[in-house]
Amino acid sequence: MQVSEINTQISLKSAHTCKIGKVFKERRQLLSLSESEVASEIFININYIKGIEHGDYSIFPARIFALQYFNKYKNFLNLKLDFFDIYNSQ
Repeated sequence: MQVSEINTQISLKSAHTCKIGKVFKERRQLLSLSESEVASEIFININYIKGIEHGDYSIFPARIFALQYFNKYKNFLNLKLDFFDIYNSQ
């Protein structure tokens, strides 16, 4: 079995990550920012912004990317959230 096949079998989205993603989205909207504005401002691929807001971490090539971009985005929005490590919750 190839690594790509293994990655598609593991779900990197949960009810908890979706709830956290909703907090990101609501805060961004409260600040009247679009996804593309945030992506340009903090130099994060817009697909990563969407992944975080939808609670779907399958977009990230590895856990470390998800963690780093999560932290960069939360700091930009001034949110006090902990990363829910869906990678190790299986």
